[in-house]
Amino acid sequence: MRPRSGKVFMENDGAIQKIVAAVLCLAIFFVFTAYVFLNAQLQDKYGDLVFLVLLFLALPRLSMVRLPGYRPALIALFWSYLALTLASVLFPPSNHANVSWLVAAQFRLLFSSIIVLALLNLSETDRIVLRWGLAATCLLLSGLYILQCNGFAVQRNLAFLTPLDTDLSKWHDKNLAFWQLLLMWGSIGLLWGRSSPCTAAAVLVGALSLAAIFMSTSESSQLAAVISMAVFALFHLAWLRRKYFLYMAAAMSTVLVPVLWLFLTPVKPFIEKYLPAVHAVTVRLEMFDYTAGLIRKELLLGYGFSSTLYRTIPRGEVGDWPFFPGGHTHNLPFQFLMDHGLLGLIFIGSVLALLVHYIYKATVSTAHAPAVLALLTGGLVLFSFSYSSWNSDVVLVYCMWLGLLFSTASRHDLRVAQWLENPWLVRGIMLFGATAVACYGVDYHFLAHR
Repeated sequence: MRPRSGKVFMENDGAIQKIVAAVLCLAIFFVFTAYVFLNAQLQDKYGDLVFLVLLFLALPRLSMVRLPGYRPALIALFWSYLALTLASVLFPPSNHANVSWLVAAQFRLLFSSIIVLALLNLSETDRIVLRWGLAATCLLLSGLYILQCNGFAVQRNLAFLTPLDTDLSKWHDKNLAFWQLLLMWGSIGLLWGRSSPCTAAAVLVGALSLAAIFMSTSESSQLAAVISMAVFALFHLAWLRRKYFLYMAAAMSTVLVPVLWLFLTPVKPFIEKYLPAVHAVTVRLEMFDYTAGLIRKELLLGYGFSSTLYRTIPRGEVGDWPFFPGGHTHNLPFQFLMDHGLLGLIFIGSVLALLVHYIYKATVSTAHAPAVLALLTGGLVLFSFSYSSWNSDVVLVYCMWLGLLFSTASRHDLRVAQWLENPWLVRGIMLFGATAVACYGVDYHFLAHR
């Protein structure tokens, strides 16, 4: 009887491990959601502390996650980006490159990578716990925010739950709306099409979340909600969902539009009459035009990492702003072009293409594919009009968006990324990093003073 007893113990031990891993997965999202509702205020001392808390939860789970064959490609990708950014401050093409910001950004990117890896390859237990836990978290966030907007002092009454200062600033409100949208699509992605109760729960999550988003002050999140809802509806057409080109074209348009802007700038005089007379829209048009003009002067290598952080702007170019609002361009492709020129464009375009390829392979034959694509679209729209900096709170949103994407798209029993194991892909990624170092080095030593 002893062998059988030992086998039962091992089976129970395996079941307990799966439950612990699933609870840790949900805890990562829940802790971040609580931070977004109570504390997030663009202070790096708070955001970095939350990074450490999420790492505390992610590392035990990461030890339980199987990542067969992916490690070389993921390490190569991180090394390549490190090479690109490090070269731009070691051999700076301008005096605007920022080495201290690079150190902080790379640590945050490394922490983000660990957290995202911990959310890959979900087991069935993970998916069950996350399906209902994430939906409950999303409903709780939207419900509390709606109460807060209607005069209830929810945040003040819950302040005892956190050792950090609470915040009700405009940026806090915008950040909360961003996360509400992304969390909504992540929750719907895990619920949609599985059963009638799951679909009903998804509809409830969507309705309350959209109500919260449109009560917020964030125009970007409202625009992203409308566009992602349209994508969600359109991609329920089966023949449309199977078109690989449409997946890629929809995602890559976020890179192609800034490229076209470079050639057409100034764009504001041509399109402002068709857009609402909203201050946020006017400022972004002026900022994109001004940024495009700067990029055209240093198109190949840009101005160095985080070159917009302390860069001044002539009065009247971008409203009354004497510098870039928030220290960034409010468009992620523009930021890469500004910092690293064509090299940055190649990098972000390639990473986005790899991400879209993975999502297509993982979801094309599933019922929840429209929700995953809506989650992808919502994030890309948000990062095209707002976030493009390396503040800890911003990087946390990047990180958790990717965590939601991989949580909804990946399964431990569905291997769709064997192409990441191709040694030629790894060599190509490494070659890009080496080329970036060579380009910056040659420019600095031989061309900069001529």
